Parts: sequence; structure tokens; C-alpha cells
Amino acid sequence: MKILSRYCLKEFIPPFLIALLCFTCIILFDELFRLVKLFVKKGVNPFYLMESLLYVMPATVVLSIPMAALVAILLALGRFSTDSEIMAMRAHGIAFHQLMIPLISATVLLSAIDLVMMEYVLPKATLASVSLKRDIQRHNPALILEEGTVMKELQTEGKLWMYESTDPKTERLQNVKIWDQIYPGQPRLTLAKTATLGYDNGNAKLTLYDGETYEPQTDGSEGFRVTHFQQQHISLDFTKDLQRGEYKSQHPQTMRVGELKTHIEKLEKSINLKPDRISEYTVNKLRYSKVEFHKKFALPFACLAFGIIGIPLGFMVKKNGRMIGFGIGLAVILLYYLLLQIGQNSGINGKLHPAFAMWIPNIVIGVIGMVLIMRMFGEGKLKAMQKKERKIPLVVNRKAES
Repeated sequence: MKILSRYCLKEFIPPFLIALLCFTCIILFDELFRLVKLFVKKGVNPFYLMESLLYVMPATVVLSIPMAALVAILLALGRFSTDSEIMAMRAHGIAFHQLMIPLISATVLLSAIDLVMMEYVLPKATLASVSLKRDIQRHNPALILEEGTVMKELQTEGKLWMYESTDPKTERLQNVKIWDQIYPGQPRLTLAKTATLGYDNGNAKLTLYDGETYEPQTDGSEGFRVTHFQQQHISLDFTKDLQRGEYKSQHPQTMRVGELKTHIEKLEKSINLKPDRISEYTVNKLRYSKVEFHKKFALPFACLAFGIIGIPLGFMVKKNGRMIGFGIGLAVILLYYLLLQIGQNSGINGKLHPAFAMWIPNIVIGVIGMVLIMRMFGEGKLKAMQKKERKIPLVVNRKAES
């Protein structure tokens, strides 16, 4: 049994590592194109590009591990089928479950590794990545000024701004609009006829001329309070040189399980205290937090779900096992992540409970795999019974006693 387990793992590990590298690179390339565009636009040192890719790496590996496990199982068992080794094992009395045990054990181990990464590595890497992107977006705003375009570099801080044109003589920005505090549900709009953008001690400052500010009434009544001004200074939190700073995010993806659970409890408590004044933003924030909480457990156990469905599919491959196994693996992966995206959107929109929404892909893939396994064992018993019935009885002719 130990020899068989080592042999199965020996066939599983090389394709797993190759598939892990391939899937990680494929996912990483998509992020690389976005980062290169941002770095070229900002004129930032390429060293920070490599640093940013390093922070993104854990998120891609977490997604790649389940996919690589499935492809590795299909390729390993496909190779066994192609070389008729499964037939030879069955001829020597080796049952299906003896081949399943080492592969299922490998997927359980990978699920545990993925879970540890989701809990300890991914939150820190995501926080570092968000912090670096924030510092890059604050760098050198002169490169990102575009007429008639809403600039979202400060969107994470609840601020958007734009201007319509630039005066060719004074080089002042014309017809400036600034939206502030857009997330808490109390937005403030500032309009100015002209503005200038400059630096004060390395920090960007927008000086507005001849404008007004529209703010909601503080007593909760409908309407706005209008304030006129001749000159106003607004800090845009941009820097002329790239400066690194500490950044504390309340985003669910940067939290560990305990922190995220506490965050969810606070949101639920705030909703229960003021049920008649619940904002749609707070409700959506709560749903998203719950989805991310259950995702931290559902995604790692995709390795086990892929193992359950991959083993019977691998046994079904007869000829050209490697190519057929790879094609089947891609189809199952596509189905899983399609269900994952649908479940995530349904959980955030409130159409499904967040736990059920995030576990739907594992449930569907796992149930299909269990049905195939039961069918595989059922066919094995049926064939054994048929062979038993077809045995020619041994007839011994005895000569009649004289």
C-alpha cells in the first residue's frame, strides 16, 4: 500500500507543480498589463512594479492551487489509463479506493495549505498591495490631468473631481467640480469657475476661485446649504515624489477571519440600532463582508471538491489520457469559477444567503463527483457479478462402476 501511494504521488506532484506555475502566470499576466499601464502613466520606478507583483502573487496562488490539483489528478490517472496500468492493478487485486486514498489525501493537504494562505498570507499581501497602489496614485498628479474626465485617484477616500478645460493664457483649470464624502451617504459638491494646481511642501493643493459648496442640512431635513466663496484651498493628498506610508484598510479582503467576524458584528449592530435609517451602502457593505468571510473557507476546499470529481473522471479516460484529461480539467474549472462568480454576485445582491452562495460551486462539483464515484464502484461490482455468473462449472465425469 505504501509503495502504491508513493507511486501515485510521484505521478501527481510533477504535473501539479507545472500546472500551478502555468495557471499562476496566466492569472498574473492579466494583472501585469494593468500594473504596467499604471506605472507608465505615473512614471514610477520599475522596482515598485516588481514589488507590486510580489504582493499580488499570493492571491493568484490561492486561485491556482485548486485548478492545478484537478489537472494533476486527471493527467496522472490519464497516464495510468493510457499505459494500461490501471488494468494491470485491477488484475492484481488493487481496488479503486486504494488509488483514491493518496490522491484524496493530497487534496486535503492542499486545502489546508490554501486555507492557511487565505488566513495569514493573503490579508497582509493584499493590504501591502493596496497601500502601494494608493501611494502610486497619489504620485505626480500632473500626469493624470485629463479634460472632461472624472479622476478617481482619490475614490478610495470618498473624493472625485474633474474640470472641463484649461485656459490657454492663464493655464487655470476651468469649471471644476469636486464630489466629497461620497461613501457615508452625505455627499458634498463643490463648484468653482477656475482653479490652480500646485505643491506645498511636496503635497498637492488645489486652489479654487469664485465658487460655491452644496452640503446636506445638518438637522436631517431635506435640502442643501449653499456656501459661496472667493477662494478656497483643498488638499488632494497627492505627492510630487513617490512617498511610502502606512495604510490601514477596512476592506474585508485585508482582514483575517477573526477581524472580519468582528467587522460583520459591528455592521449588524449599527443596522439594528437604527433600522429606520439604514443606508443601502451599509447593507451592501455587510453583504459583501459576509460573502468574503465564507469565501475564505469555500475557496480552499475547492481542492477537495476538485479531487472528488477528478478521480472518477480520470478513471474514465481510456486513450490519449493526457490531452483528454487536460480538456476535461479546463471544462470543470470553467464550470466551477462560473458558479463562483454567479454565487458571489447573488450573495452581494441579497438574492442568496452568503454562505450558500459561496459554497454552491463546491456542493455542485462535489455532488457530481460523488455520483460518478458511486457509479464507478457500482459498475465494478456489476462486472464482478457478471464474470462470476459466466464461469463454466467444472464437471467431473466419473466412470460407472463395473
